[in-house]
Amino acid sequence: MKNPGGFSLVELLTLISIIAILAAIALPNFSATMKANRDTTQVNALLNGLTLARSEAIKYGNPVTICPGNTNACTTTNWANGWIVFYVTPPPGATTSTIRVFPALGGNNTLTTTPAVTSITYLATGLTTLAANVAFTLCDTRGHSYARSINLALTGSAVSAPNVGQDISGGALTCP
Repeated sequence: MKNPGGFSLVELLTLISIIAILAAIALPNFSATMKANRDTTQVNALLNGLTLARSEAIKYGNPVTICPGNTNACTTTNWANGWIVFYVTPPPGATTSTIRVFPALGGNNTLTTTPAVTSITYLATGLTTLAANVAFTLCDTRGHSYARSINLALTGSAVSAPNVGQDISGGALTCP
């Protein structure tokens, strides 16, 4: 007798059932991984903006400001809508005061500061003009257990908390 090639209908249905079960198990875990990666990317973008503002201020010896929004107006405290880095006084040869505009956060994430600040200005020394340290808290739809924190010191140094759900000193974060 000749050996027929291919799968029988029963074998094919069994294979499809196994794939469906594995997909149902894997999809929720993949979703959590995607959210964690998105949050990490957004924290890194904020750190990038803060570092860029500081380095440009030191490099050109002129103040540089970072503030929420996409204009130099700096009238809001809603950092989730993105942020802009710009020269207070453009250096010689600069065609614009804008250094970089960062896009709004995705995934319905929020980004708040404590205390609430409308702008952060770095001086030529790399120090800020802030009156106190600022704590940024990034929250997503999963709640405070998955929140991320960045601490900005008066010296201009920005540090991300090592643990999810905790601030830089290990305290629990809260989300709006």
